[in-house]
Amino acid sequence: MATPITLRSYFGYQRHPFPPACAPEPLFRYEALETTLRQAHHALANRLHLLVSAPAGLGKSCFCRLLLGELNPRDFRPVYLVGQPLGVPDLLRAIAEPLGLESSPRKGTAARLLTDGLEKLAAAGPQPLAVIDEADQIPLDGLDFLRRLAERPDRTLLSLVLVATDTFARLLARPALAPLAGRLPVRLRLAPLSLDEAAAFIAHAFTAVGMNDLLAPAALPALYTASGGSPRRLGCLLAAALERAYQKRSKLLTDEIIQEILDADIP
Repeated sequence: MATPITLRSYFGYQRHPFPPACAPEPLFRYEALETTLRQAHHALANRLHLLVSAPAGLGKSCFCRLLLGELNPRDFRPVYLVGQPLGVPDLLRAIAEPLGLESSPRKGTAARLLTDGLEKLAAAGPQPLAVIDEADQIPLDGLDFLRRLAERPDRTLLSLVLVATDTFARLLARPALAPLAGRLPVRLRLAPLSLDEAAAFIAHAFTAVGMNDLLAPAALPALYTASGGSPRRLGCLLAAALERAYQKRSKLLTDEIIQEILDADIP
């Protein structure tokens, strides 16, 4: 009995070039992203908290992965947290436990234990660092409480990197949030891909999984316009285009196939 032809066997890949999350390793790096990473490293070296913002789909999680991968373990002891609507005790525990610190379900006790633990860590070794992806999912009062615990008049016990949407960045302009906003002196924003960077991103994604670039060059401008320069949107459209090419038994993502995908208004 013949083995069924699947999308994977038809195109001959082991990993999908355009998965729902970040594209396969090695992650794609482009000029604006490299600049943002350099600025983040400089801010952290000076023990400054920072906010990195971008619209959804512009690579915030990829930025987190790249930043964490580049940190020198002699300088930083990082915790990576994906934001959720946590109460303050749960938020403090989510920071404490990866650092090997005690915590408590009681807010006051959890705060004292985290502060005492951070004091010891900051004095004895690498700087504790919390990289919080999707920080806009965490209640603002919890973030401000964490920020106050992280600081002492003479030093920072816990460096913070908040990664969030542009909406979160605009929220910080409210007068009631001035204390938190004032402690995020470094504001970085991820820019969309340019047309040339989008072409390089697509070629990189195919190469990373051992494939040739299957996109017809003439199809790129319309694809880019539909994506708005978003890597996630590009990946979503191209994943749908691969499915359509498989159905048509085409080895190329032709102008016709890309236009069909754009006309279908893939969400």
